[in-house]
Amino acid sequence: MPKLAPRGWQVEALAEWERAEHRGIVSVVTGGGKTVFALSCIDRIKPEATLIVVPTAALLEQWWEEAASYFDLNLDEINIVNGSLRFRVGTINIAVLNTAAKLVGRMKGQKCFLVVDECHKAASEHFRAALQVNSIASLGLSATPERPYDEGLKDVLIPALGPVIFSYDYAAALRDGVIVPFQLRNIIFELEDDRQAEYDKLSKAIARSIGHHGAEAQQTVALYLKRARVLNLSLNRIRITLRLVAANRGRKTLVFHEDIEACDLIQSVLSENGVRCGVYHSKMRLRDRAAMLSRYRRGEIDLLVTCRALDEGFNVPETEIGIIAASTATRRQRIQRLGRVVRPAKEKEGAVIYTLVASGPEIQRLQDEEETMDGVAEVSWSKA
Repeated sequence: MPKLAPRGWQVEALAEWERAEHRGIVSVVTGGGKTVFALSCIDRIKPEATLIVVPTAALLEQWWEEAASYFDLNLDEINIVNGSLRFRVGTINIAVLNTAAKLVGRMKGQKCFLVVDECHKAASEHFRAALQVNSIASLGLSATPERPYDEGLKDVLIPALGPVIFSYDYAAALRDGVIVPFQLRNIIFELEDDRQAEYDKLSKAIARSIGHHGAEAQQTVALYLKRARVLNLSLNRIRITLRLVAANRGRKTLVFHEDIEACDLIQSVLSENGVRCGVYHSKMRLRDRAAMLSRYRRGEIDLLVTCRALDEGFNVPETEIGIIAASTATRRQRIQRLGRVVRPAKEKEGAVIYTLVASGPEIQRLQDEEETMDGVAEVSWSKA
């Protein structure tokens, strides 16, 4: 028998899913319990076979452990689909997106219940083949089913999985105690003079490129990326980050950046100053990354500096402080990063997320966010 009693929203969402004839997408704030909800759907319809599709190996491991625990199974009773593309009937199958995209042709029409976690990622041209299984039921899960800049939700996800049938946002999660009360502290700082001059020069070049080639032309996108790098590599971002770490010393902290070199520098300076910290990014060996996560989870280090790699599938609810030293423009990344910090844990009364911003577009995004967070989070602004 399943071990976990469902939360109120999960009961409501299950009823909506049943009304929609076991098809649909459920939008749930990060940390809201979407994994357990999906497992309760499997338990409700008891399909002959289930295929759970996830975007990363880290998420696959979490689903594997949670599914085994929920249904009181041994790990080897759940089938992990690997390079051999073996799909087992009579159990739960779990596959990473790129493997699932190759699996469809090997299933020979076998029907299953299709569950797609972080389903916004399956809308990409490279992965959408994973949605073409012969499904008796389907469920998409995401904190952000809408993908920026394309029609993926309307053109790909809804036809394959069904419409968005239920949404569970920050306000509801806070009301239900699914997340802790949190503060958003937005810090505006100035770029160094030479970096500001380079930023302004690139902004003019972008305006010219849009006029000549269009906003989505390769030349324009390349200029956007170059400008983002100028913005992200400001040494002032690193200096302010170090000050914030010092002000919150000893509290469990995640620092997010967009550049591996900057992450290594922050970690190096902190270590030299006696802060128990580690770094986590894609250029590290898989074994070293896993060891670093384990050290953070066990409390051997208080702080982890990361470059994008922890945006999805990472769960250390004891984290109290988030410092977003640099970020992209995507709403999805923002939601994922907030979700790393606002999960509840024993004796955790709240969370604080600092965000460092220097440019007009960065500030505007946070001003827009402030309106949506009215009554949910305490938002403050300051200048460095």
